[in-house]
Amino acid sequence: MTDIKLLTADAVMPLIKLDVSDDQRDFVASNAVTMAQSLFEPGNEIYGIWEGETPVGLMALVDMSFSGADLDEGDDPDGLYVWRLMIAKDKQGNGHGRDAMQFAEKRCRELGRKQLLLSAVEAENGAIPFYEKQGYRKTGRIVSGETELVKVLRNP
Repeated sequence: MTDIKLLTADAVMPLIKLDVSDDQRDFVASNAVTMAQSLFEPGNEIYGIWEGETPVGLMALVDMSFSGADLDEGDDPDGLYVWRLMIAKDKQGNGHGRDAMQFAEKRCRELGRKQLLLSAVEAENGAIPFYEKQGYRKTGRIVSGETELVKVLRNP
């Protein structure tokens, strides 16, 4: 079972030790970089992804309507942005990424936002097919060199 928990001081070191496979290193920043950058990203929330007591990943979200959010031209503030999603190399394929995205959709609805956005690297072995299986569609925009995807959410 996947547990998603807001980042705590005790979780920092176990989450920093997680890594992706060598062929995925160009797809997502390290957890240490994400945590450090979060100090300068208004409206962000960072979550550890756990399987029982074992850390398996990290997810960072940004509320695009947060006062002071750093939006790009054309961004719709009525969204929640999956800024980073990282699942450790030895824990991929076990449903943790899917569970994290379901959590992000739930959080998006809790905040009253209508869409969940993310961007991913277009590459062989990249995550875009994974996101498309979850119902995300390419917007046609390129954000910081990555392909943007969106899922418009209906209220439950």
